[in-house]
Amino acid sequence: MKRICIVGIGWLGEDLAIAARKQGHYVIGTTSSFARVEVLKEIVDELVVFNLKKDVFEVPSSFDVLIYTIPPSSSASYGQLSCSFFTKVLEMNPDTTVIYTSSTSVYGTAEREVNEQSLIDPSSNSATKIVEVEQCVQQNFEKWAIVRLGGLVGGKRHPVKFLAGRKGVSKPLAPVNLLHREDAVGAILHLLSNFKRGIYNLCSENHPLKNRFYTAVAKQYRLKAIEFDAANISKDKIVTCETIKKSGFKFKYPSPYDFPFEL
Repeated sequence: MKRICIVGIGWLGEDLAIAARKQGHYVIGTTSSFARVEVLKEIVDELVVFNLKKDVFEVPSSFDVLIYTIPPSSSASYGQLSCSFFTKVLEMNPDTTVIYTSSTSVYGTAEREVNEQSLIDPSSNSATKIVEVEQCVQQNFEKWAIVRLGGLVGGKRHPVKFLAGRKGVSKPLAPVNLLHREDAVGAILHLLSNFKRGIYNLCSENHPLKNRFYTAVAKQYRLKAIEFDAANISKDKIVTCETIKKSGFKFKYPSPYDFPFEL
């Protein structure tokens, strides 16, 4: 059993907390929402309420593993605030293992195949913030893992719901790099028992073209048809995930066509 602290019990963190407890781990969770305290108390062993945006915030009690899931959208000063938080973690828990849920957006959007050794090329403000936190984790902790997640799907979240009925959707020939939440949770828990410092891409192994995939899913779920901009021939990267597979992890949903979700 490990004492695991999940910083940011949100859409991903909730399922991760539930799964970690089922495996017998002691789970500490953090939230900035007082409105969600009663619900979250039911799924963690210990809950801490704090807001990363405040100058003074509380670092939870001692733990073996810290899983940092707070997204860059949480604050304009995400990088600075996150690094300040990690400084306090080092003061209280210098020997802790840190797992940071990053994003494949750090590779940019150029047409190429990327793996964990590929050069990063952040092309958005969000991705730039994420790189700042990645570097902070790598430079300050001895035991760390950077988990770069593809576009997350699961529960009621699926990009097709946003695209349904739209016209002029860009990049119809771009490959999709998606990841089901169950595989994100499974891979993180796999790392807890098969830990090795490093960077891990997490993305379904199959990369259908954007227009084919979303057209098929929209039809399957009887959603409004999607019209793509046929003149837009820009493509995108393909994300490979050899490092996590070499560690023994097997994806439950290797193809995004198999992803279950709720309408």
